[in-house]
Amino acid sequence: MFKFVKNDMANSRIKYSKKNILSGIFNQMIRLGFAFVVRTAIIYVLGAEYQGLNGLFSSILQVLNLTDLGFSTAITYILYKPISRHDTVNICALVNYLKRIYLVIGIVILVLGLCITPFLSYLIKGDVPSDVNIYLLFLVYILNSAVSYLLFSYKSTLITAMQRQDVVSNIYTAVSVVTNVVQLILLSVFKNYYAYIVILPVGTIANSILLQVFSKKIFPEIRPDGEIEHDTKKELSKQVRAVFIGKVGDVARNSFDNIVLSMMFGLLVVTIYGNYYYIFSAVYGSMSIIVHGIMASVGNSIASESVDKNYNDMKVVDFLFMWIVSWCSICMLCLYQHFMLIWMNGNQKMLLSNFNMVLFCVYFYFINMTYVRSMYLDGFGLFHECRFAYVAEALLNLILNFVLGYFFGVSGIIIATILTILILNFITRTNILFRNYFKRKPSEFYLNHFFYFCATTVAAVVSYLICSLVGDVGVIGLVIKLLICLILPNLILFLFYYKRSEFKFSLKLVKRILNAGN
Repeated sequence: MFKFVKNDMANSRIKYSKKNILSGIFNQMIRLGFAFVVRTAIIYVLGAEYQGLNGLFSSILQVLNLTDLGFSTAITYILYKPISRHDTVNICALVNYLKRIYLVIGIVILVLGLCITPFLSYLIKGDVPSDVNIYLLFLVYILNSAVSYLLFSYKSTLITAMQRQDVVSNIYTAVSVVTNVVQLILLSVFKNYYAYIVILPVGTIANSILLQVFSKKIFPEIRPDGEIEHDTKKELSKQVRAVFIGKVGDVARNSFDNIVLSMMFGLLVVTIYGNYYYIFSAVYGSMSIIVHGIMASVGNSIASESVDKNYNDMKVVDFLFMWIVSWCSICMLCLYQHFMLIWMNGNQKMLLSNFNMVLFCVYFYFINMTYVRSMYLDGFGLFHECRFAYVAEALLNLILNFVLGYFFGVSGIIIATILTILILNFITRTNILFRNYFKRKPSEFYLNHFFYFCATTVAAVVSYLICSLVGDVGVIGLVIKLLICLILPNLILFLFYYKRSEFKFSLKLVKRILNAGN
Protein backbone atom coordinates (compact mmCIF):
# COMPACT_ATOMS: atom_id res chain seq x y z
CA MET A 1 0.00 0.00 0.00
CA PHE A 2 1.31 3.47 -0.90
CA LYS A 3 2.63 5.46 2.01
CA PHE A 4 0.49 8.52 1.17
CA VAL A 5 -2.88 6.74 1.45
CA LYS A 6 -5.07 7.64 4.44
CA ASN A 7 -8.18 5.97 5.74
CA ASP A 8 -10.13 9.19 5.42
CA MET A 9 -9.91 9.69 1.65
CA ALA A 10 -11.71 13.04 1.64
CA ASN A 11 -9.37 14.54 4.24
CA SER A 12 -6.40 13.06 2.42
CA ARG A 13 -7.48 14.71 -0.83
CA ILE A 14 -7.88 18.08 0.90
CA LYS A 15 -4.53 17.71 2.67
CA TYR A 16 -2.60 17.01 -0.52
CA SER A 17 -4.51 19.62 -2.49
CA LYS A 18 -3.58 22.19 0.15
CA LYS A 19 0.06 21.10 0.10
CA ASN A 20 0.21 21.19 -3.71
CA ILE A 21 -1.40 24.63 -3.92
CA LEU A 22 0.74 26.27 -1.22
CA SER A 23 4.00 24.90 -2.60
CA GLY A 24 2.87 25.76 -6.13
CA ILE A 25 2.12 29.39 -5.24
CA PHE A 26 5.46 29.79 -3.45
CA ASN A 27 7.34 28.18 -6.32
CA GLN A 28 5.49 30.25 -8.90
CA MET A 29 6.46 33.47 -7.14
CA ILE A 30 10.13 32.45 -7.03
CA ARG A 31 10.23 31.30 -10.65
CA LEU A 32 8.38 34.33 -11.96
CA GLY A 33 10.59 36.72 -10.07
CA PHE A 34 13.77 35.29 -11.58
CA ALA A 35 12.23 34.86 -15.04
CA PHE A 36 11.09 38.50 -14.97
CA VAL A 37 14.61 39.68 -14.16
CA VAL A 38 16.08 37.56 -16.98
CA ARG A 39 13.48 38.81 -19.48
CA THR A 40 14.21 42.40 -18.48
CA ALA A 41 17.95 41.81 -18.78
CA ILE A 42 17.56 40.47 -22.32
CA ILE A 43 15.52 43.52 -23.40
CA TYR A 44 17.87 46.07 -21.77
CA VAL A 45 21.24 44.38 -22.41
CA LEU A 46 20.65 42.86 -25.84
CA GLY A 47 17.48 44.46 -27.27
CA ALA A 48 13.77 43.77 -27.71
CA GLU A 49 14.29 41.75 -30.92
CA TYR A 50 16.22 39.09 -28.99
CA GLN A 51 13.27 38.57 -26.69
CA GLY A 52 11.10 38.34 -29.81
CA LEU A 53 13.29 35.49 -31.05
CA ASN A 54 12.89 33.78 -27.70
CA GLY A 55 9.09 34.07 -27.93
CA LEU A 56 8.97 32.86 -31.53
CA PHE A 57 11.21 29.84 -30.96
CA SER A 58 9.30 28.87 -27.82
CA SER A 59 6.02 28.97 -29.77
CA ILE A 60 7.43 26.81 -32.58
CA LEU A 61 8.65 24.27 -30.02
CA GLN A 62 5.20 24.17 -28.43
CA VAL A 63 3.85 23.17 -31.84
CA LEU A 64 6.52 20.47 -32.16
CA ASN A 65 5.64 19.21 -28.68
CA LEU A 66 2.30 18.15 -30.14
CA THR A 67 4.16 14.93 -30.95
CA ASP A 68 3.49 14.13 -27.28
CA LEU A 69 0.01 13.33 -28.68
CA GLY A 70 -1.42 13.76 -25.19
CA PHE A 71 0.00 10.51 -23.81
CA SER A 72 0.92 12.06 -20.46
CA THR A 73 -2.57 13.56 -20.03
CA ALA A 74 -4.35 10.36 -21.04
CA ILE A 75 -2.14 8.15 -18.85
CA THR A 76 -2.65 10.49 -15.89
CA TYR A 77 -6.41 9.98 -16.27
CA ILE A 78 -6.02 6.19 -16.56
CA LEU A 79 -3.66 6.12 -13.55
CA TYR A 80 -6.36 7.51 -11.21
CA LYS A 81 -8.24 4.21 -10.99
CA PRO A 82 -5.29 1.85 -10.23
CA ILE A 83 -3.93 4.42 -7.77
CA SER A 84 -7.27 4.56 -5.92
CA ARG A 85 -7.19 0.73 -5.80
CA HIS A 86 -3.48 0.57 -4.84
CA ASP A 87 -2.81 -1.62 -7.92
CA THR A 88 0.99 -1.43 -8.10
CA VAL A 89 1.31 -3.87 -11.01
CA ASN A 90 -0.85 -1.81 -13.37
CA ILE A 91 0.76 1.46 -12.27
CA CYS A 92 4.24 0.10 -13.06
CA ALA A 93 3.05 -1.13 -16.45
CA LEU A 94 1.55 2.25 -17.36
CA VAL A 95 4.74 4.05 -16.31
CA ASN A 96 6.80 1.63 -18.41
CA TYR A 97 4.56 2.25 -21.41
CA LEU A 98 4.87 6.04 -21.01
CA LYS A 99 8.65 5.77 -20.73
CA ARG A 100 8.87 4.01 -24.11
CA ILE A 101 6.48 6.48 -25.71
CA TYR A 102 8.52 9.45 -24.44
CA LEU A 103 11.68 8.01 -26.00
CA VAL A 104 9.98 7.90 -29.40
CA ILE A 105 8.58 11.42 -28.94
CA GLY A 106 12.03 12.83 -28.16
CA ILE A 107 13.45 11.35 -31.37
CA VAL A 108 10.52 12.63 -33.44
CA ILE A 109 10.96 16.17 -32.07
CA LEU A 110 14.64 16.12 -33.08
CA VAL A 111 13.80 14.97 -36.61
CA LEU A 112 10.90 17.42 -37.12
CA GLY A 113 12.94 20.29 -35.68
CA LEU A 114 15.76 19.64 -38.13
CA CYS A 115 13.24 19.58 -40.99
CA ILE A 116 11.76 22.95 -39.99
CA THR A 117 15.12 24.70 -39.43
CA PRO A 118 15.81 25.67 -43.10
CA PHE A 119 12.47 27.54 -43.29
CA LEU A 120 12.86 29.75 -40.19
CA SER A 121 13.47 32.95 -42.14
CA TYR A 122 9.98 32.72 -43.68
CA LEU A 123 8.44 33.00 -40.20
CA ILE A 124 10.08 36.37 -39.44
CA LYS A 125 9.09 39.64 -41.09
CA GLY A 126 11.93 42.15 -41.31
CA ASP A 127 15.45 41.87 -39.99
CA VAL A 128 16.87 39.69 -37.23
CA PRO A 129 19.77 40.62 -34.91
CA SER A 130 22.95 40.63 -36.98
CA ASP A 131 25.22 38.99 -34.41
CA VAL A 132 23.32 35.70 -34.10
CA ASN A 133 22.68 32.70 -36.31
CA ILE A 134 18.98 31.93 -35.95
CA TYR A 135 19.46 28.39 -37.23
CA LEU A 136 22.10 27.54 -34.63
CA LEU A 137 19.96 29.09 -31.87
CA PHE A 138 16.94 27.10 -32.97
CA LEU A 139 18.94 23.85 -32.82
CA VAL A 140 19.67 24.56 -29.15
CA TYR A 141 15.93 25.03 -28.53
CA ILE A 142 15.21 21.73 -30.31
CA LEU A 143 17.80 19.91 -28.21
CA ASN A 144 16.34 21.40 -25.02
CA SER A 145 12.84 20.21 -25.90
CA ALA A 146 13.91 16.72 -27.00
CA VAL A 147 16.09 16.06 -23.93
CA SER A 148 13.10 16.43 -21.60
CA TYR A 149 11.48 13.43 -23.32
CA LEU A 150 14.62 11.35 -23.79
CA LEU A 151 15.49 11.27 -20.07
CA PHE A 152 13.19 10.93 -17.01
CA SER A 153 10.52 13.60 -17.46
CA TYR A 154 7.86 10.88 -17.67
CA LYS A 155 8.26 10.55 -13.90
CA SER A 156 6.50 13.91 -13.46
CA THR A 157 3.29 12.28 -14.75
CA LEU A 158 3.52 9.57 -12.10
CA ILE A 159 4.27 11.99 -9.26
CA THR A 160 1.41 14.30 -10.29
CA ALA A 161 -1.10 11.45 -10.51
CA MET A 162 0.00 10.37 -7.01
CA GLN A 163 -1.20 13.78 -5.71
CA ARG A 164 2.38 15.03 -5.15
CA GLN A 165 2.49 17.92 -7.63
CA ASP A 166 4.37 19.83 -4.92
CA VAL A 167 7.44 17.62 -5.52
CA VAL A 168 7.43 18.39 -9.25
CA SER A 169 6.99 22.11 -8.55
CA ASN A 170 9.82 22.20 -6.00
CA ILE A 171 12.24 20.46 -8.35
CA TYR A 172 11.36 22.72 -11.26
CA THR A 173 11.68 25.82 -9.09
CA ALA A 174 15.10 24.89 -7.73
CA VAL A 175 16.44 24.16 -11.22
CA SER A 176 14.86 27.32 -12.66
CA VAL A 177 16.41 29.53 -9.98
CA VAL A 178 19.91 28.14 -10.51
CA THR A 179 19.51 28.30 -14.30
CA ASN A 180 18.27 31.91 -14.23
CA VAL A 181 21.07 33.05 -11.91
CA VAL A 182 23.70 31.53 -14.21
CA GLN A 183 22.01 33.11 -17.24
CA LEU A 184 22.04 36.54 -15.59
CA ILE A 185 25.73 36.21 -14.76
CA LEU A 186 26.59 35.16 -18.31
CA LEU A 187 24.47 37.96 -19.81
CA SER A 188 26.11 40.61 -17.65
CA VAL A 189 29.63 39.34 -18.34
CA PHE A 190 29.49 38.41 -22.03
CA LYS A 191 26.42 40.40 -23.23
CA ASN A 192 25.84 37.59 -25.67
CA TYR A 193 22.64 35.69 -26.52
CA TYR A 194 24.51 32.42 -27.09
CA ALA A 195 25.76 32.50 -23.50
CA TYR A 196 22.16 32.82 -22.32
CA ILE A 197 20.67 30.10 -24.49
CA VAL A 198 23.26 27.35 -23.97
CA ILE A 199 22.22 26.98 -20.32
CA LEU A 200 18.66 25.88 -21.20
CA PRO A 201 19.38 22.19 -22.04
CA VAL A 202 21.69 21.94 -19.01
CA GLY A 203 18.81 22.94 -16.74
CA THR A 204 16.43 20.52 -18.48
CA ILE A 205 18.84 17.62 -17.94
CA ALA A 206 19.21 18.51 -14.25
CA ASN A 207 15.41 18.69 -13.86
CA SER A 208 14.95 15.21 -15.39
CA ILE A 209 17.63 13.65 -13.20
CA LEU A 210 16.13 15.13 -10.02
CA LEU A 211 12.67 13.82 -10.99
CA GLN A 212 14.16 10.34 -11.24
CA VAL A 213 15.94 10.60 -7.88
CA PHE A 214 12.93 11.89 -5.93
CA SER A 215 10.51 9.51 -7.63
CA LYS A 216 12.58 6.55 -6.45
CA LYS A 217 12.78 8.02 -2.96
CA ILE A 218 9.06 8.74 -2.54
CA PHE A 219 7.62 5.76 -4.44
CA PRO A 220 10.35 3.10 -4.42
CA GLU A 221 7.83 0.37 -5.28
CA ILE A 222 6.88 2.09 -8.54
CA ARG A 223 9.26 1.43 -11.43
CA PRO A 224 8.89 1.04 -15.22
CA ASP A 225 8.06 -2.66 -15.50
CA GLY A 226 5.53 -4.94 -17.18
CA GLU A 227 3.06 -4.61 -20.03
CA ILE A 228 -0.33 -2.95 -19.92
CA GLU A 229 -3.42 -5.05 -20.64
CA HIS A 230 -5.02 -5.08 -24.08
CA ASP A 231 -8.18 -3.32 -22.88
CA THR A 232 -6.13 -0.61 -21.18
CA LYS A 233 -4.08 -0.06 -24.34
CA LYS A 234 -7.27 0.15 -26.38
CA GLU A 235 -8.78 2.71 -24.00
CA LEU A 236 -5.50 4.65 -23.92
CA SER A 237 -5.31 4.74 -27.71
CA LYS A 238 -8.85 6.09 -27.89
CA GLN A 239 -8.19 8.81 -25.33
CA VAL A 240 -4.79 9.77 -26.79
CA ARG A 241 -6.30 10.51 -30.19
CA ALA A 242 -8.82 12.84 -28.58
CA VAL A 243 -6.30 14.50 -26.24
CA PHE A 244 -3.97 15.12 -29.17
CA ILE A 245 -6.73 16.96 -31.01
CA GLY A 246 -7.34 18.97 -27.84
CA LYS A 247 -3.68 19.90 -27.65
CA VAL A 248 -3.85 21.12 -31.24
CA GLY A 249 -6.62 23.46 -30.10
CA ASP A 250 -4.54 24.76 -27.21
CA VAL A 251 -1.52 25.32 -29.43
CA ALA A 252 -3.64 27.09 -32.04
CA ARG A 253 -4.82 29.43 -29.30
CA ASN A 254 -1.52 30.03 -27.47
CA SER A 255 1.41 29.42 -29.81
CA PHE A 256 0.16 30.43 -33.25
CA ASP A 257 -0.47 33.97 -31.97
CA ASN A 258 3.28 34.63 -31.74
CA ILE A 259 4.00 32.93 -35.07
CA VAL A 260 1.30 34.94 -36.88
CA LEU A 261 2.51 38.18 -35.23
CA SER A 262 6.09 37.45 -36.32
CA MET A 263 5.01 36.72 -39.90
CA MET A 264 2.79 39.83 -40.14
CA PHE A 265 4.50 42.46 -37.98
CA GLY A 266 8.04 41.34 -37.03
CA LEU A 267 10.00 40.55 -33.87
CA LEU A 268 9.47 43.90 -32.10
CA VAL A 269 5.69 43.43 -32.06
CA VAL A 270 6.22 39.86 -30.83
CA THR A 271 8.22 41.29 -27.92
CA ILE A 272 5.62 43.96 -27.03
CA TYR A 273 2.78 41.44 -27.23
CA GLY A 274 4.96 38.95 -25.38
CA ASN A 275 5.57 41.36 -22.49
CA TYR A 276 1.84 41.65 -21.89
CA TYR A 277 1.38 37.94 -22.39
CA TYR A 278 4.18 37.32 -19.90
CA ILE A 279 2.26 39.14 -17.16
CA PHE A 280 -0.89 37.39 -18.35
CA SER A 281 0.87 34.01 -18.13
CA ALA A 282 2.28 34.81 -14.69
CA VAL A 283 -1.18 35.38 -13.23
CA TYR A 284 -2.68 32.57 -15.33
CA GLY A 285 0.05 30.28 -14.05
CA SER A 286 -0.99 31.11 -10.51
CA MET A 287 -4.55 30.05 -11.40
CA SER A 288 -3.23 26.83 -12.90
CA ILE A 289 -1.43 26.07 -9.63
CA ILE A 290 -4.78 25.90 -7.86
CA VAL A 291 -6.19 23.63 -10.56
CA HIS A 292 -3.16 21.37 -10.82
CA GLY A 293 -2.95 21.23 -7.05
CA ILE A 294 -6.41 19.66 -6.78
CA MET A 295 -6.60 17.90 -10.17
CA ALA A 296 -5.48 14.51 -8.88
CA SER A 297 -7.88 14.83 -5.95
CA VAL A 298 -10.74 15.56 -8.34
CA GLY A 299 -9.79 12.50 -10.40
CA ASN A 300 -9.70 10.42 -7.24
CA SER A 301 -13.11 11.79 -6.18
CA ILE A 302 -14.65 11.02 -9.58
CA ALA A 303 -13.34 7.46 -9.30
CA SER A 304 -14.74 6.94 -5.77
CA GLU A 305 -17.64 9.37 -5.10
CA SER A 306 -21.18 9.85 -6.47
CA VAL A 307 -22.03 12.10 -9.40
CA ASP A 308 -24.26 14.32 -7.24
CA LYS A 309 -21.48 14.88 -4.70
CA ASN A 310 -19.02 15.78 -7.43
CA TYR A 311 -21.53 18.20 -8.98
CA ASN A 312 -22.06 19.99 -5.68
CA ASP A 313 -18.31 20.05 -5.07
CA MET A 314 -17.74 21.53 -8.51
CA LYS A 315 -20.21 24.37 -7.87
CA VAL A 316 -18.44 25.36 -4.66
CA VAL A 317 -14.93 25.09 -6.11
CA ASP A 318 -16.03 26.98 -9.22
CA PHE A 319 -17.47 29.78 -7.08
CA LEU A 320 -14.26 30.17 -5.07
CA PHE A 321 -12.10 29.96 -8.17
CA MET A 322 -14.13 32.54 -10.09
CA TRP A 323 -13.92 34.98 -7.16
CA ILE A 324 -10.13 34.74 -7.38
CA VAL A 325 -10.24 35.04 -11.19
CA SER A 326 -12.47 38.13 -10.95
CA TRP A 327 -10.13 39.79 -8.48
CA CYS A 328 -7.04 38.99 -10.60
CA SER A 329 -8.77 40.30 -13.76
CA ILE A 330 -9.61 43.57 -12.01
CA CYS A 331 -6.06 43.94 -10.69
CA MET A 332 -4.72 43.46 -14.21
CA LEU A 333 -7.13 46.05 -15.58
CA CYS A 334 -6.10 48.65 -13.00
CA LEU A 335 -2.34 47.95 -12.91
CA TYR A 336 -1.36 46.63 -16.36
CA GLN A 337 -0.43 49.87 -18.15
CA HIS A 338 1.08 51.53 -15.09
CA PHE A 339 3.35 48.54 -14.45
CA MET A 340 4.35 48.31 -18.13
CA LEU A 341 5.28 52.00 -18.17
CA ILE A 342 7.60 51.50 -15.19
CA TRP A 343 9.03 48.25 -16.58
CA MET A 344 9.79 49.78 -19.99
CA ASN A 345 11.35 52.88 -18.36
CA GLY A 346 8.63 55.20 -19.67
CA ASN A 347 9.00 54.08 -23.30
CA GLN A 348 5.46 54.52 -24.70
CA LYS A 349 6.45 52.68 -27.89
CA MET A 350 6.74 49.45 -25.88
CA LEU A 351 3.10 49.66 -24.73
CA LEU A 352 -0.05 48.31 -26.32
CA SER A 353 -3.12 50.54 -26.57
CA ASN A 354 -5.55 50.71 -23.63
CA PHE A 355 -8.10 48.88 -25.78
CA ASN A 356 -5.72 45.95 -26.32
CA MET A 357 -4.89 45.96 -22.61
CA VAL A 358 -8.62 45.60 -21.80
CA LEU A 359 -8.85 42.77 -24.35
CA PHE A 360 -6.02 40.95 -22.53
CA CYS A 361 -8.03 41.23 -19.28
CA VAL A 362 -11.17 39.86 -20.97
CA TYR A 363 -9.07 37.07 -22.50
CA PHE A 364 -7.72 36.23 -19.04
CA TYR A 365 -11.19 36.11 -17.49
CA PHE A 366 -12.71 33.94 -20.23
CA ILE A 367 -9.91 31.37 -20.39
CA ASN A 368 -9.95 30.96 -16.61
CA MET A 369 -13.70 30.46 -16.39
CA THR A 370 -13.19 27.18 -18.29
CA TYR A 371 -10.63 25.83 -15.78
CA VAL A 372 -12.74 24.17 -13.06
CA ARG A 373 -15.09 22.67 -15.60
CA SER A 374 -12.08 21.28 -17.48
CA MET A 375 -10.87 19.54 -14.30
CA TYR A 376 -14.03 17.44 -14.23
CA LEU A 377 -14.03 16.99 -18.00
CA ASP A 378 -10.48 15.60 -17.88
CA GLY A 379 -10.99 13.76 -14.60
CA PHE A 380 -13.84 11.77 -16.13
CA GLY A 381 -11.83 11.20 -19.29
CA LEU A 382 -14.16 12.86 -21.81
CA PHE A 383 -11.35 13.53 -24.28
CA HIS A 384 -12.91 11.39 -27.02
CA GLU A 385 -16.28 13.10 -26.70
CA CYS A 386 -14.61 16.52 -27.10
CA ARG A 387 -12.61 15.65 -30.21
CA PHE A 388 -14.80 17.58 -32.69
CA ALA A 389 -14.90 20.63 -30.40
CA TYR A 390 -11.08 20.53 -30.26
CA VAL A 391 -10.80 20.49 -34.07
CA ALA A 392 -13.36 23.27 -34.51
CA GLU A 393 -11.61 25.47 -31.92
CA ALA A 394 -8.19 24.99 -33.54
CA LEU A 395 -9.42 25.72 -37.06
CA LEU A 396 -11.58 28.69 -36.10
CA ASN A 397 -8.81 30.26 -34.02
CA LEU A 398 -6.23 29.87 -36.78
CA ILE A 399 -8.55 31.28 -39.46
CA LEU A 400 -9.68 34.19 -37.29
CA ASN A 401 -6.05 34.92 -36.35
CA PHE A 402 -5.15 35.58 -39.98
CA VAL A 403 -8.42 37.29 -40.97
CA LEU A 404 -8.92 39.53 -37.93
CA GLY A 405 -5.15 40.02 -37.56
CA TYR A 406 -4.97 41.28 -41.15
CA PHE A 407 -7.79 43.81 -40.67
CA PHE A 408 -7.35 44.81 -37.00
CA GLY A 409 -3.74 43.92 -36.12
CA VAL A 410 -2.97 42.81 -32.58
CA SER A 411 -6.55 43.59 -31.50
CA GLY A 412 -7.88 41.14 -34.08
CA ILE A 413 -5.63 38.33 -32.88
CA ILE A 414 -6.75 38.76 -29.25
CA ILE A 415 -10.42 39.02 -30.27
CA ALA A 416 -10.05 35.82 -32.33
CA THR A 417 -8.83 34.00 -29.23
CA ILE A 418 -11.64 35.37 -27.04
CA LEU A 419 -14.33 34.31 -29.52
CA THR A 420 -13.06 30.75 -29.85
CA ILE A 421 -12.73 30.36 -26.07
CA LEU A 422 -16.28 31.53 -25.44
CA ILE A 423 -18.04 29.63 -28.22
CA LEU A 424 -16.11 26.39 -28.69
CA ASN A 425 -14.38 25.95 -25.35
CA PHE A 426 -16.67 27.26 -22.65
CA ILE A 427 -20.10 26.53 -24.17
CA THR A 428 -19.45 23.42 -26.26
CA ARG A 429 -17.26 21.52 -23.79
CA THR A 430 -19.53 22.42 -20.88
CA ASN A 431 -22.46 20.87 -22.73
CA ILE A 432 -20.43 17.72 -23.29
CA LEU A 433 -19.55 17.43 -19.58
CA PHE A 434 -23.12 17.86 -18.39
CA ARG A 435 -24.55 15.53 -21.01
CA ASN A 436 -22.08 12.69 -20.44
CA TYR A 437 -21.19 12.91 -16.74
CA PHE A 438 -23.53 15.05 -14.66
CA LYS A 439 -26.58 13.91 -16.70
CA ARG A 440 -28.39 17.21 -16.30
CA LYS A 441 -28.90 20.49 -18.14
CA PRO A 442 -26.12 23.07 -17.66
CA SER A 443 -28.59 25.94 -17.17
CA GLU A 444 -27.63 26.52 -13.53
CA PHE A 445 -23.94 26.52 -14.41
CA TYR A 446 -24.42 29.12 -17.16
CA LEU A 447 -26.63 31.32 -14.97
CA ASN A 448 -24.02 31.23 -12.22
CA HIS A 449 -21.31 32.32 -14.62
CA PHE A 450 -23.47 35.09 -16.07
CA PHE A 451 -23.99 36.36 -12.53
CA TYR A 452 -20.25 36.14 -11.80
CA PHE A 453 -19.46 38.07 -14.99
CA CYS A 454 -21.96 40.83 -14.17
CA ALA A 455 -20.59 41.18 -10.63
CA THR A 456 -17.02 41.28 -11.99
CA THR A 457 -17.92 43.94 -14.57
CA VAL A 458 -19.43 46.23 -11.93
CA ALA A 459 -16.46 45.75 -9.58
CA ALA A 460 -14.01 46.29 -12.48
CA VAL A 461 -15.58 49.54 -13.68
CA VAL A 462 -15.77 51.05 -10.17
CA SER A 463 -12.21 49.97 -9.30
CA TYR A 464 -10.77 51.25 -12.58
CA LEU A 465 -12.44 54.64 -12.20
CA ILE A 466 -11.14 55.01 -8.63
CA CYS A 467 -7.62 53.92 -9.62
CA SER A 468 -7.60 56.31 -12.60
CA LEU A 469 -7.80 59.20 -10.11
CA VAL A 470 -4.35 58.22 -8.81
CA GLY A 471 -2.69 58.60 -12.20
CA ASP A 472 0.47 56.93 -13.52
CA VAL A 473 2.90 58.46 -11.02
CA GLY A 474 5.74 56.01 -10.58
CA VAL A 475 6.10 53.21 -8.08
CA ILE A 476 4.20 55.04 -5.31
CA GLY A 477 1.18 55.40 -7.58
CA LEU A 478 1.38 51.70 -8.45
CA VAL A 479 1.44 50.75 -4.75
CA ILE A 480 -1.58 52.97 -4.02
CA LYS A 481 -3.51 51.34 -6.88
CA LEU A 482 -2.54 47.91 -5.59
CA LEU A 483 -3.86 48.73 -2.12
CA ILE A 484 -7.14 49.90 -3.67
CA CYS A 485 -7.36 46.65 -5.63
CA LEU A 486 -6.77 44.57 -2.52
CA ILE A 487 -9.85 45.99 -0.81
CA LEU A 488 -12.39 47.61 -3.15
CA PRO A 489 -13.06 44.79 -5.70
CA ASN A 490 -13.39 42.15 -2.98
CA LEU A 491 -15.77 44.34 -1.02
CA ILE A 492 -18.00 44.82 -4.07
CA LEU A 493 -17.88 41.09 -4.91
CA PHE A 494 -18.77 40.26 -1.30
CA LEU A 495 -21.89 42.44 -1.54
CA PHE A 496 -22.93 40.48 -4.62
CA TYR A 497 -22.14 37.02 -3.22
CA TYR A 498 -22.67 36.85 0.54
CA LYS A 499 -26.29 35.63 0.34
CA ARG A 500 -25.57 32.84 -2.15
CA SER A 501 -25.54 29.22 -0.97
CA GLU A 502 -22.15 28.67 -2.69
CA PHE A 503 -20.66 31.37 -0.45
CA LYS A 504 -21.81 29.58 2.71
CA PHE A 505 -20.53 26.20 1.55
CA SER A 506 -17.26 27.75 0.40
CA LEU A 507 -16.62 29.07 3.90
CA LYS A 508 -16.89 25.53 5.24
CA LEU A 509 -14.56 24.26 2.53
CA VAL A 510 -11.98 26.96 3.27
CA LYS A 511 -12.06 26.04 6.98
CA ARG A 512 -11.48 22.37 6.12
CA ILE A 513 -8.58 23.31 3.86
CA LEU A 514 -7.00 25.51 6.53
CA ASN A 515 -7.37 22.78 9.16
CA ALA A 516 -6.17 19.95 6.90
CA GLY A 517 -2.89 18.48 8.07
CA ASN A 518 -2.92 20.48 11.33
